[in-house]
Amino acid sequence: MIRLLRAGWLTLCLAATAMPALADDVIRTSSVIVLRDGYAGYPEFMKECDWTAELPAHLVEYSKGLVALTDQDLDAVPGRTLRIRIMHMRTAEGGGFSGPKWAMIRAELFENGKLIGQFQPYRRTMTPFRGACSSLSKISNALAADTAEWLRRGDFRIQFAAEQNEIEIGPEEDVPPIQ
Repeated sequence: MIRLLRAGWLTLCLAATAMPALADDVIRTSSVIVLRDGYAGYPEFMKECDWTAELPAHLVEYSKGLVALTDQDLDAVPGRTLRIRIMHMRTAEGGGFSGPKWAMIRAELFENGKLIGQFQPYRRTMTPFRGACSSLSKISNALAADTAEWLRRGDFRIQFAAEQNEIEIGPEEDVPPIQ
């Protein structure tokens, strides 16, 4: 009986000391996702639709405590942070008559400012009789589920160049003028 009590106390003490460590493992992400630099997307749907805020909210829900939202600048947040950008998207009003709606995001996981993993899921829908915003909402839900699964899997790799490199122009050629 005394052994069981000691084992119970030991387990309780270990759990109590592990709790702060678990709280520190929470991944912080912005409450709104943004377009990648230089990409215009569909400005009318970026204003009308709330899917850029829906995706992070769904991600928190699907991650079951692994992800939390913050309004702080992610560059200033210590620990793990997740930056999500819209890489490409296509949407239009008209339901199934205007073709498929789709989006691709890039989720980049940082630990204390160092990039440790990237994930770039793509989802599409061609549900008839849906507007552009409801289609984007459905897509954001699926992308959030995909991203939460990736985070839980823990298989982090850097797969993509940070940004496209600028074109380098070499030295001027010494070419005689045409006569």
